[in-house]
Amino acid sequence: MDKQHLQHLIKLAQDPALPDFMGWDTYFELSETDRFIEEIACFTLPYSQQSEPVVLGIYVASKNLPIGYAVLKGFNQELGTVEVGVAVLDKAYKNKGQGRLALQRIVRYAVEDLGMKTVAATILASNKYSCNMVNKVGFAVKELMPNSWTMPNGEIVDMLWVEYKS
Repeated sequence: MDKQHLQHLIKLAQDPALPDFMGWDTYFELSETDRFIEEIACFTLPYSQQSEPVVLGIYVASKNLPIGYAVLKGFNQELGTVEVGVAVLDKAYKNKGQGRLALQRIVRYAVEDLGMKTVAATILASNKYSCNMVNKVGFAVKELMPNSWTMPNGEIVDMLWVEYKS
């Protein structure tokens, strides 16, 4: 994605409701595109390793700017594992299947093109939309991680570790 598209995502991410769904402070200045990528590329699982993320925009035919992003991060080539993150940030496209479609496509890319055996994610246990989405794509809960994530407001919440096995 070019800088203009990243800046568009940063604008969309400034929605004050997003931290409750995503679990991190989503506010960035438009000039902080590198920091934005660093934040969405943070990995959380014990087998993940430092690696260059693959960040893709989520686009719909009627718009020439992204409505969200999908990212592969924490590649562990030895184990064949990678973490995934997907976020639809444009309110007009939330809960309309675009996130699920993006997740399906990036999982297929990770498995078929990159040879990954396991695609994993951590999601807030309270985020019913994400829980439903990963379930529909074929992820299974590996572990409930109680009191494992600190929200921007200081509250400590539960996360789900989910995996898709090829």
